[in-house]
Amino acid sequence: MEPIRFSVVSSNCNNTNGPRLGTLTRSNYRIDTPAFMFYTKSGSVPYVSREVFDKILPNDQVLFNHPLPTNLNFYETLKEYNLGLNKFVGFENYFCCCSITDCAVETRQGFNVKDKVAIKSKSGNQLITYERYMDIMEVFKPDMYVTLCISNTNLDSVYSAIEKSVNISNRLFHSCLERHNKSETLKGSGVIAPIQGGYNVKERIRSAKYLAEYNDVLGFLFDGFFTDGSTVEDIPCDIVMPVITETMEYLPPDKMKIIFGAWTPALIIDFINSGIDMFDSTFPYLATENNCALIFDYNLKYKNNGIILSIPDNNSDKNREKLNIYEICLMDKMYFESFEPLKDGCTCLTCQKHTKAYIHHLLVSNEALGPILLTIHNLHYFYQFFKDIREVLFKNKHQQ
Repeated sequence: MEPIRFSVVSSNCNNTNGPRLGTLTRSNYRIDTPAFMFYTKSGSVPYVSREVFDKILPNDQVLFNHPLPTNLNFYETLKEYNLGLNKFVGFENYFCCCSITDCAVETRQGFNVKDKVAIKSKSGNQLITYERYMDIMEVFKPDMYVTLCISNTNLDSVYSAIEKSVNISNRLFHSCLERHNKSETLKGSGVIAPIQGGYNVKERIRSAKYLAEYNDVLGFLFDGFFTDGSTVEDIPCDIVMPVITETMEYLPPDKMKIIFGAWTPALIIDFINSGIDMFDSTFPYLATENNCALIFDYNLKYKNNGIILSIPDNNSDKNREKLNIYEICLMDKMYFESFEPLKDGCTCLTCQKHTKAYIHHLLVSNEALGPILLTIHNLHYFYQFFKDIREVLFKNKHQQ
């Protein structure tokens, strides 16, 4: 199988790292970056079928992220099936990535044993060695995957726990890569090296330096910033950004940089300006889980070697008491007689056919169609946000 490759198309700054356009390619299939992976549970995008998903983004660039905890129970079936996870779940025409943790739910701490990583599956916690993990990857056959690691660190983690996560993750990475290089099944798959270290810059740099010595990786994942999906939105920019920017200096510029989690659009722009290429769709997924629709207006422009995001003050409905510049909660009774689409001008299937009042009715009635319609809108809106980001970088490229 032809290996998957990442290449930088243009870097829009004078420094080594900064906002850039890139491509992830294999044969005739291509993903332009900055972009995001579509978050899945048990091999499916939550709330929407394969047929509905195709209508959300017909004939467009798609990359799925399959977290191990929600797919681990497929192992024995896929071993017999022998055609890989993406084929099994009906997404064989798209790229897929396998990651270690489910970023949308709480990651329980304290269950790892030495070099065994605790994975919480439907059948309970399972301790995974690197040998078993690589057996799983050979059965799943992903286009890319994150090597086994310890990532359950956050703002409250003590130094000893952070140091331990780096030491163990580095050992596991080395063992996984050795096994990868001997595997005929995975020779076309890309390896993602996980950078650990919590919020300790010294440990982050130590992790980055060790992993950067290996040239045969597809990219690097900034991991271990949080242990709970919903709390990511509250992490202050001035705490996480220095860790990212200082660590980035020790990574090769030609490799893909990834970060997962429900980061806000403002932080996503900051990450892109620091050189991050790939995200995931945890943010719109959690918005749907909270019965919310993404509605933020935004202006993007390129200035001073970076993208500037401005969000006008008219993003929230005038009658709302609590301002949330990114989303509205459709459970609010104020939408009982609101016969407008979720967002004026939005071209998604939900906004073309349905009103806030109808979706409010579906949600308060606990109808399954409610989160389906919210998912269609939120994924479409988030995807358009990234398309607009790429367009700003593309225009700047041609103006240079």
